[in-house]
Order: sequence, then C-alpha cells, then structure tokens
Amino acid sequence: MTIEMDKYRDATVMRLSGEIDMYSSPGLRKELLSLVAERVSPLIVDFRGVSYIDSSGIATFVEGLKGMRSFGGRLKFVAVPEGIMEIFTFSKLDRVFEIYGSADEALSG
Repeated sequence: MTIEMDKYRDATVMRLSGEIDMYSSPGLRKELLSLVAERVSPLIVDFRGVSYIDSSGIATFVEGLKGMRSFGGRLKFVAVPEGIMEIFTFSKLDRVFEIYGSADEALSG
C-alpha cells in the first residue's frame, strides 16, 4: 500500500493505493493518527487505488474516526471501489462513515 498526501481546496487528501491489510495497516494507522493529533479537518481519504481492505484496515479507520470526532473533525471517504463499498455496506459502516463519489461532493456535503 502507498499513501500520498495532498491538499485540495481547504482539505487534506490522503490518497491510498494497493492493499490495506494486517501488514500495511500499522503504517496507515501511524499516518492517520498523526493527522488526528494535528487536528487536520476535513480529512478526505481517496480509495480510488485501493484493491483490498481487511478487518485491520477497517479497524484503523474506525479508530481514526473516533479520534476525529473527539475534536469535531470530519473524516470523509471518496471514490470507494464497488467491492470495498460492499464491505462497508454489509457491515453497515456506510452509515457510520461519510462516503462520497468525489472530493468536490465531500466538500459540499
């Protein structure tokens, strides 16, 4: 998995690619929690290049969301591939996370 950070309008964007699994999620967790500690908001996570996510990756995002909410921050997901969206929907996490089609939609929503 690779992580690229970018700015878009007034948001920080974390672009992910590859597989988010038990091997890569510790690096993702470190990056995500450092952004939480800096109170970065809104944080947009772009899933466009993600091919797989397991329970450790999902747990990392749940932890990140809890951290963001602790200071009123917003964590938004964009461009979630259909296969990964099915996991969020099946686990009802699509009701927990803010999920949008694009960064523009996320910033206006």
